[in-house]
Amino acid sequence: MLYSTNKYKRLIIKHIQGETTPEEQLLAEAWIAKNPANRRLYETYKGLLLLTDKKKVGFNTDKAWSKLHDRIESGQRLKPVKDAGRIFIPRYSIAIGIAALLLIAFGIFSILQKEPVLRQLTAVEKISSPFYLPDGSFVVLNKNSSVRYPDHFSGNSREISIFGEAFFEISPDREMPFLIHASGLDVRVVGTSFNVEAKKGSGFVRVTVNTGQVLVYPTGTSQRDIERSGLLLSAGEMATFSPESGRIVRGVNDDLNVLSWKTGILTFRESRLADVLKALENKYQTRFIVDNREVLNQRLTARFEKESLDEVLETISLIFSIKAEKNGQLIILH
Repeated sequence: MLYSTNKYKRLIIKHIQGETTPEEQLLAEAWIAKNPANRRLYETYKGLLLLTDKKKVGFNTDKAWSKLHDRIESGQRLKPVKDAGRIFIPRYSIAIGIAALLLIAFGIFSILQKEPVLRQLTAVEKISSPFYLPDGSFVVLNKNSSVRYPDHFSGNSREISIFGEAFFEISPDREMPFLIHASGLDVRVVGTSFNVEAKKGSGFVRVTVNTGQVLVYPTGTSQRDIERSGLLLSAGEMATFSPESGRIVRGVNDDLNVLSWKTGILTFRESRLADVLKALENKYQTRFIVDNREVLNQRLTARFEKESLDEVLETISLIFSIKAEKNGQLIILH
């Protein structure tokens, strides 16, 4: 049984109410234990329900006032109130009690519906640890990248902004699509995994789909134009967007190392040395200068996982009979 994020929230409420079936109980417990964001949401709901001493998040004011009217008209007996030796039962005290309860319920509703607070997470010198967004979506940030997101999602979509490069695994929720804003390009998804590259000064935004499908279009595009000109990308496809021209170009991803910044693995299959050096520059934050340009057309098949830059350079030097000279972050190949 597949659940959207909203359905899981309803399931959690049933769990707090003690109304779940054995199957739903297992699903609820698994969802709560999945990540800290789910646990916090569960504790918030539980606390709010206990605060009102009610087992429902919703509150029907018309029904409450109708019940109040019926109790007053029926003369239902209440517990007497003692004051200065006299006993009286003011009929309006019922109204005050119900009104107070309505105010509490309204306050809780306001808390649940409060405006989201924007948060920003930045990875500077190293790749971020995997973390979860409020809906359970999974994100990893590359170095010198950041993501801006609300402390909770509301409305008809889940919207965030990305600066730099990040990998996403989005929790499915067709009732609330996920929308990423990336330097003039919007990426709309329901549930999938993909990479977004929007590095400052690069002059382009690139989206590479790992699984599922995403819809990409320039920020500010009308709904009618999205349906007509938006690009729907499937697994293995990519789109490159030019903020200057506004053009989006579809392509097939043939880069085996598009996620190497996340996995730490570099794979080359008959790759030109020029492409190998470019991948090494990205991973090790270095720059190459080659004396003999002809060597750049040589081919390499190799896999590097935990090797240091020095170990990789030693391998390349042996294969291509070249010498590597390091000068800080600059490497000269003779």
